[in-house]
Amino acid sequence: MKLLVLNAGSSSLKFAVFGKDLKLVLKGQVSGIGSKPRLEVDGQPAREVPHVTTPTEGLLVAAEWLADNGHEPARFNGIGHRIVHGGTQYVTPVAVNDAIQHDLEALRALAPLHLPFGLGVLREMRRVASEVPNIACFDTAFHATQPELATRLPLPRSYFDKGYRRYGFHGLNYEHVVEALPGLSGKPLPRRLLAAHLGSGASMCAIFDGKSVATTMGFSTADGLVMGTRTGSIDPGVLVALMRDEHLSLDQLEDLLYRRSGLLGLSGISPDMRILLASDRTEAIEAVDYYCYSAARHAASLVPALGGLDAIVFTGGVGENAGPVRARILTHLKWLNVPMEQVFVVPANEELTIARNVKALV
Repeated sequence: MKLLVLNAGSSSLKFAVFGKDLKLVLKGQVSGIGSKPRLEVDGQPAREVPHVTTPTEGLLVAAEWLADNGHEPARFNGIGHRIVHGGTQYVTPVAVNDAIQHDLEALRALAPLHLPFGLGVLREMRRVASEVPNIACFDTAFHATQPELATRLPLPRSYFDKGYRRYGFHGLNYEHVVEALPGLSGKPLPRRLLAAHLGSGASMCAIFDGKSVATTMGFSTADGLVMGTRTGSIDPGVLVALMRDEHLSLDQLEDLLYRRSGLLGLSGISPDMRILLASDRTEAIEAVDYYCYSAARHAASLVPALGGLDAIVFTGGVGENAGPVRARILTHLKWLNVPMEQVFVVPANEELTIARNVKALV
C-alpha cells in the first residue's frame, strides 16, 4: 500500500507519500507560487521552478519529481486531496468521478478563495493518474455532526435553504486531534474538549464525545478568530459603512477582509506571529494582545455548547509553537478552572488524516 496526499493552497502545493501502516515516506511542497516558486522536499536543497504560476502547474512539477524518485503517480494505490468545502452533500470522503467533480465545481461560490485550487489539482491528477482512485477529503465534513441550531444564521429562513448557513472548516485537523490526543496523553479522549487550531487561518471547535458540536468559523473562512490577514468576526454594519462611505467595491472589500486585515492590519508590520512576538514596537504588542484576548472570548463562547469544559488542546503553527500566545489565552481563561495537566499541544497533521481516509476507501 502506497498513498499520495495532495493539499493545494493559493500559493503552495503540499504533497506527502505514505507507505505500509501509514508510515510517512516523504513530504514536500511547491511553495511561493505567484512570487518565487520553488520545490522543497524534506532533506534536500530547495530548487527554483520559475515557470510555475498556479498550484496545478506545481502539481506537474511535483509529479515529475515523484516519478524521477521512484514514486510514479500512476502506481499509487490511492491519491487523497484536501478539498476545503463539500457543502451539505459531501460529508464523508468520496472517490471522485466525473459526476462528483461536476458537483464539486458547482460549490466554488461557497469558498471562492480556496476551492478552485484544490479542484484544479484534483482534476489534473485525475488526468495524470486516471486509473488510480482519487479521493476527496473535505475540511467541512467533521462539522456535519453539529445540531441544526448551531448551523443557522439569523437571516430569513429561505436563505438557509439556499445554503447560507454555518459550515465550519479545519475539520481534517480536528479529526486528527481526536485520533491523536489519546495516544499523546495516555488517557481517553476528554468528553468536553475545546480545540484551538491557530495558524495563518485560525478557528476553534467544541468537541463533545469526539464530535463537533460548534465552531467559530461559519459560512466562510473569514469568520471567528482574528487571523494572519483575515478579520475574523466583524460588525456587519462596518462592512455596509465601508461600501457606502469609503466607496469600496465588492472586490476591494473582499481583498480588505481576507488579505489586508487581521494581524497584518492591526500591526501594520506582518501577519507572522513569530515576527510580532519578536518585535518591541507598540503596534506589534497591541496586535498580539488583541489576538489573545479575542481568541479567549471566542473560546468562552463555545463552552455553553459543551456544558462545561474538561480539556483544551492547541494545534496549528501558532498553537504548537507560540508558547507566549498559549499562555496569554489561558490566562484570560483561568476562570474556567481547567487544570494545566488537561491542556495539550497536538501537532497538526491533515495529511495523515487524509491518508487514513484514503486507505479506508481503497
